[in-house]
Amino acid sequence: MKKASLAKYLKYEIFPRQENQFPLPWTDIFGRSAPLYVEIGFGNGVFLINWAREQPEGNFIGIEISLESMAKAQKGIFQEGITNIRVIHEDARFALREFFADNSIRHIMMNFPDPWPKERHRERRALSPAFVQILGTVLESDGIFELVTDQEWYAQDAQELCQQFAFLAVEKVEKNPHRPVQTKYEKKWRQLGRDIFRLVARKVQPTTVERIIEGGEMPHVFIPDIPITFEHIQSLENMQGEGPNQFFIIKESYATPDGQKFLLLTITRDFDYQQKFYITVVARQNGWIAKLESTTQPYRTAAVKMAVQAVGQKLLSRNNEAIK
Repeated sequence: MKKASLAKYLKYEIFPRQENQFPLPWTDIFGRSAPLYVEIGFGNGVFLINWAREQPEGNFIGIEISLESMAKAQKGIFQEGITNIRVIHEDARFALREFFADNSIRHIMMNFPDPWPKERHRERRALSPAFVQILGTVLESDGIFELVTDQEWYAQDAQELCQQFAFLAVEKVEKNPHRPVQTKYEKKWRQLGRDIFRLVARKVQPTTVERIIEGGEMPHVFIPDIPITFEHIQSLENMQGEGPNQFFIIKESYATPDGQKFLLLTITRDFDYQQKFYITVVARQNGWIAKLESTTQPYRTAAVKMAVQAVGQKLLSRNNEAIK
């Protein structure tokens, strides 16, 4: 596909890393206030497109980790002329928790997630106690979480998990439910006479969850004018820091030929969410500034801010030593 033709399709994606407000301002993003519907793992986008077409009064958000699926779905959205869909390339567990306010989503759909049947792979399953807590937080009162799978044991396992939480009213697992909108896979499966299982849970009590994106101004530290060389920057490699639920490490360093800009490859972790990005130390008229390098755009979490501050403070301490 030519770049020019591809560009006209790739206009339904939103880029949360470029946003300053969290949870995201969905009314502004869609240009209207409407109930929110979310599909987790939308694949080729056929279900999401048909779902949005069936309910034009809603704002629909698809969350997916496959870049190929992102491209395919956006092409389909464009060709079908659907205007009430936006898509996000992100881990759904993180996206639901960070991008949506409490009590804000009417319906969360999960179609045929990978069940990861082996016990040693249990932690890879989308459903977990932490994820159910997120569902209970972001669903509106009487909002629905719907899971559809071709694995009965997985539906039963999900039912047992959801029943552990008082904020959800969990229905019985339904075999071969009537669904006005179906996935391409589901239609094929039904034509072969194979069974489909659905679990529906409704939110009946409020709950909440701790979020990690702090937003606010770009973290930075100003260092008064002293010589800073690449050797000084290299000395920061392997520097680490940690907080109650945060961690960072400086892995590698780079310099421009003129020695006026340095990059530090940094890895952070906030709870279970890891990010990799660059901190830059760049010359200014009256000194240096340590800040986030703009091209990598990490979410501004406590660990990210901690890393920038640590780099700046380390260089500031060198400045204080030079003054003495």
